[in-house]
Amino acid sequence: MEALLRRELGCGSVKATGHSGGGCISQGQSYDTDRGRVFVKVNSKAKRMFEGEMASLTAILNTGTVRVPKPIKVLDAPGGGSMLVMEHVDMRYLSSYAAQLGAQLADLHLDNKKLGESLLKEAGTVASREYSSTIILDTR
Repeated sequence: MEALLRRELGCGSVKATGHSGGGCISQGQSYDTDRGRVFVKVNSKAKRMFEGEMASLTAILNTGTVRVPKPIKVLDAPGGGSMLVMEHVDMRYLSSYAAQLGAQLADLHLDNKKLGESLLKEAGTVASREYSSTIILDTR
């Protein structure tokens, strides 16, 4: 695993930290690299799921509302399956930030609402231009 991560991440050194976790879907392991600590989720069948998770984390990061781990790369796992490599985030003291997280989640939802309103407005503007062009073309 370390050799694969060194090669794929362009790191000089990779060493397992001993911090691991997981649930019923995926298992995870943290690694110290010369570019910082990363967390690697591994699943025997989940490449598409990990690609979706990477896209979702990137979208949330781009809002600047909620602190989420920065996704780095989806890789094929040795022996089959897939891996999602992301920034390691220490979550030991997360419960002491519950109120802040709640406010950030509210901001995330407001950001989504603003984006939706902007897209509707843009779609209406495009439709108006198309309609105006159609009227001009029909009157010739």
